Amino acid sequence: MVVYVSIAGDWLQGPYVYYLYSTYGFGKGEIGQLFIAGFGSSMLFGTIVGSLADKQGRRRACVTYCITYILSCITKHSPQYKILMIGRVLGGIATSLLFSAFESWLVAEHNKRGFEQQWLSLTFSKAIFLGNGLVAILSGLFGNLLVDSLSLGPVAPFDAAACFLAIGMAIILSSWTENFGDSSENKDLLTQFRGAAVAIASDEKIALLGAIQSLFEGSMYTFVFLWTPALSPNDEEIPHGFIFATFMLASMLGSSLASRLMARSSPRVESYMQIVFVISSASLLLPIITNVCSNISLSLCIYIYYIYL
Repeated sequence: MVVYVSIAGDWLQGPYVYYLYSTYGFGKGEIGQLFIAGFGSSMLFGTIVGSLADKQGRRRACVTYCITYILSCITKHSPQYKILMIGRVLGGIATSLLFSAFESWLVAEHNKRGFEQQWLSLTFSKAIFLGNGLVAILSGLFGNLLVDSLSLGPVAPFDAAACFLAIGMAIILSSWTENFGDSSENKDLLTQFRGAAVAIASDEKIALLGAIQSLFEGSMYTFVFLWTPALSPNDEEIPHGFIFATFMLASMLGSSLASRLMARSSPRVESYMQIVFVISSASLLLPIITNVCSNISLSLCIYIYYIYL
């Protein structure tokens, strides 16, 4: 329950980040810098938050996620670039904690209570389907209600997100116990980085898998940044929350289909992932082809018009 509440605080913000910055008068270049700051912060702190959570406590890390993201939401009330930049850095830190501390706490608590191991995979399966699917869809629709239906302005979803995060933090503080990583396996960061570098250099498959994941994530983050200006190039009014909900619906369907495919012995994961990458590439190519065809049609119409004029 608490995970869904906490992750709702993240999903509520997604559709309106670019739109909010544009309403403050920032151009695509400045907004791009803000996005890069957030992604860069997540990349930088993502390498250390897992280790810190193991040492300082996973429950404490989850509370830190809530506090950090609440502070990030508060900064959205300011139109000042420096304040928004601080908010993006805080948001990047919070994202790193979201995708590490909660899962680590759950696994440790599951094992400590002696639950059956297959229940863990079932829990994660439901968390992906509900958290990354249903909760994300409802968050998009709720954000659309706040901004478009109730006309509360583009900062309203961030205020709602802060409320959900505060509720999640209260539940964590009142009902969760603390757990830590195995102290016998604790190593300093330099040792961990050195071990990772050795593993990448010694096994080509690990290096290739990292490259594939990075390229796919890079294209996804590019899409996250560009979908708002692509759909409203002339600042047209669009239902950001509703559009985001349709994205998340497609993601939920894809997750459901992937789980069914992985349950089968055939096709192999490597085979159907090739199909996934081809479909993803075709999807990103479609707007380019549509735009080129549109420009060609327009030029042809102008040419014909001048011929018959």
